[in-house]
Amino acid sequence: MQQESQQDNLIPRYQIIANVLQSEIENGIYDPGERLASESDLSRRFSENRYTIRHALNLLEKIGLIYSHQGKGHFVSEKPLTIHYTITPNMKYSDVITSLGRTPSMNIIKQSISEAPFHISKALHLEKGEKVIHLEILRYVDETPLSYNVTWLNRRYLPNFFKHMNSIHSLYELIEDVYGFRLHRISSSFKTTYPTGKEAAFLNISPTMNLLTIDSIMRNEKMEMIEYTSAKYRGDLCQVSVEFEK
Repeated sequence: MQQESQQDNLIPRYQIIANVLQSEIENGIYDPGERLASESDLSRRFSENRYTIRHALNLLEKIGLIYSHQGKGHFVSEKPLTIHYTITPNMKYSDVITSLGRTPSMNIIKQSISEAPFHISKALHLEKGEKVIHLEILRYVDETPLSYNVTWLNRRYLPNFFKHMNSIHSLYELIEDVYGFRLHRISSSFKTTYPTGKEAAFLNISPTMNLLTIDSIMRNEKMEMIEYTSAKYRGDLCQVSVEFEK
C-alpha cells in the first residue's frame, strides 16, 4: 500500500480526477449527451478546489470525451469515430479509410534529407553515410487526427522526390504513379507507447493516453528496401487487426 501511495503522489491531482471521470464515462456510467456533475459538486466529491477540477475537465474536453456548453456545464460527447484498421501486405492508408466510408487526409509536418538511425539504415540496406528522405506526417480521418507517422525513404530509388510533393494526398500513390512500383509490407512490429509532448499536441490527446506504435518495413517488386515507417495511432480511436496472406 505504501508503494501505491508513493506512485499516486507522482501523478497530479487533476490527472487522477480526469482518469476517474474518464473511466466512468468509458464504462457507461454516463450516457452520451448526459450532463456531468457541476464543478462545485465535483469539488466536494474529490475534496479539491475548483481550479483543479476545471483543469481535469479541460483535459477531458481536449481529448474529446466531454464538451462544454456556456452556462450549462459539461456534457459527455458522442464518440467521434472508431477506425477498424486492417494491416495487409499491400494496404494503402487512403484506401482503408475510404473503404470505411470516411475521408482520409494528411499534413506533412516535416520533410528533409537526413541521416537515419542505425537500425533504420540497416533495415533499408543503406551504404555507410547514405542519407534518406525523412518525413513526419499527421494523418486524419474526417478531419480528426488519427496517427503521427515518422517515415524514412530510401532516396536511391526515389530521385527528385520533393519535386512531386506539392499535391500529394497519398504517399503510396505518389510512389506508384511517379516511380512505377508498388510497395509490399515485409514486416510490422507492434508496441504501446506514450506520446511525446509534440505528438500529444498534434494528435490533440492527453500525454497519458496510450498510442499503438507500428513499425513497418516496405519493399518494391525487385526486393529493394524502400520505406521504414513508425506510425503512432491514437488508442482511443483505432482498432488494428492483421490479415495474413492466404
